[in-house]
Amino acid sequence: MTRLARAGVVFGFAAGFLLTALPSVGQQPAAGLEKKVMFEEQDTMESVLHRLEGKTVRLRLAGADEEVVGKLQKVGKGLAHLSDLSGREFFDAVVRIDQISAVSVQVRGR
Repeated sequence: MTRLARAGVVFGFAAGFLLTALPSVGQQPAAGLEKKVMFEEQDTMESVLHRLEGKTVRLRLAGADEEVVGKLQKVGKGLAHLSDLSGREFFDAVVRIDQISAVSVQVRGR
């Protein structure tokens, strides 16, 4: 099991929680405060990904014991494009949205 996969197991447990706590559109935190996270009842995986464009995300793929970590460049109809992949800096990836089981994004520092 790779180091990324082991780290993914730890983050996988938190991924479900993070899906219910993603930031809503247009919310900006005040200086020095943590971001508040929200989940809208009508959200879909595509709408959540659209809000996260430009941010570094961790995508857990359905049926796989691995995650893809990178900067979410663009979300299209059924596909998401990631660049600057963690551990594969010279690669980009295109992921089918219907194959994503969880999305996590860092919202706080230590």
